[in-house]
Amino acid sequence: MKGIPAFLALAILLPALAAPAEPKVLWKLEKSQVSYVVTHPLHVVHGKTASARGKGVSYGGHGEFLVAVPVKSFDSGDENRDLHMLEVTRAGDHPLIEVRIRLKKLDISLHPNVLLADLSVKFAGRTVEYPGVRLETKEWTSQSVRVIGRLSLSLKAYGIKPPSLLTMPVEDEVPVQIDMVWAKSVAQ
Repeated sequence: MKGIPAFLALAILLPALAAPAEPKVLWKLEKSQVSYVVTHPLHVVHGKTASARGKGVSYGGHGEFLVAVPVKSFDSGDENRDLHMLEVTRAGDHPLIEVRIRLKKLDISLHPNVLLADLSVKFAGRTVEYPGVRLETKEWTSQSVRVIGRLSLSLKAYGIKPPSLLTMPVEDEVPVQIDMVWAKSVAQ
């Protein structure tokens, strides 16, 4: 019988002990621009989209965020090129680029200028991990923050054969630039 009261006390105290030290903050992606650069020996192609959507949560010194970008939303200024990009990236079978972002040792009350993030990018049916990606923060307010960053994707890592023009393929490395504004949604 003595074990039952101890068990009940533990059951009552455990949720309080597991509660995060910092309040949970929910975030919503309010505004975004994601752009890429594809380099070919004869020309350079720039594409961009403002259609990324995302949400996240920060608590206890950590942050977890999810961003989804429709592949068909990228615009390079050439409709034929964009249609070919959809084919090459298998967008019919994999219409979204999904990015999972994990931040550690985050204290948003300090408004850090640099965040280090572990990214997991799912694109064209494959997932590639990018540890320790540097993200810069700009324009902190009490309700929002602007985050910018750069990531270099390898087409081959995603099983994408670099497309060719006049038998010359584009470069495998594709720099991607992000510029996003995250707003606090609801604090708990």
